[in-house]
Amino acid sequence: MAEDRENGKKLAGNAQKRAGGKTRSESDTFTDMVLQADTYAREKRAKRKYSSWKKWVQNFIQFFVIFVILLTLLFRYVVGVAKIDGKSMDPTYRDGQTVWYSRLDRTYARGDVVCFRLPTGELLVKRIIAVGGDTVDLSDGAVLINGEKIDESSYAHGVTQPEAGEVVYPYKIPEGSYFVMGDNRENSVDSRSFKAIVGEAVCGKLP
Repeated sequence: MAEDRENGKKLAGNAQKRAGGKTRSESDTFTDMVLQADTYAREKRAKRKYSSWKKWVQNFIQFFVIFVILLTLLFRYVVGVAKIDGKSMDPTYRDGQTVWYSRLDRTYARGDVVCFRLPTGELLVKRIIAVGGDTVDLSDGAVLINGEKIDESSYAHGVTQPEAGEVVYPYKIPEGSYFVMGDNRENSVDSRSFKAIVGEAVCGKLP
């Protein structure tokens, strides 16, 4: 009998140990599940944050590319920028002044201030004095177009004299070309020196 009681106690103790071990195992499993859920949530938040940042970067790159394309088209076909180099356009435009010109209107008339490029590549700003078909003459400091003296009091400064060059007056302007001069007549290298400029050389018109 004593031996049976002792065996019973041992079996009960083993069962209790097994029961206790099973309880701890379930608790550990629950803890692991909580940790896994927390880790998953943090990873999901990190992925969401990374996805949001990645989308922002993509949108910014797209906006920047579109902006550069539009800016390139704007300066290629709509407007241009030039810098006044020298005093040839005083007092209308000052030395070092940055000016804008329009590329849209390709029709030019007497009195228009235009930006054009010489065969050397130099970019200049001058005023159109005569157009294709006109005859230019310089006499006593005045400018004559088709035999008539023109009034330049609103923009010209100084005395207009012929300059050393190949121009022989009266000078007939070829069709599609323009005779240009600076407003500061005594300090300007213009068509009096390099003749009329061709229409293709004109980049645009200043406002």
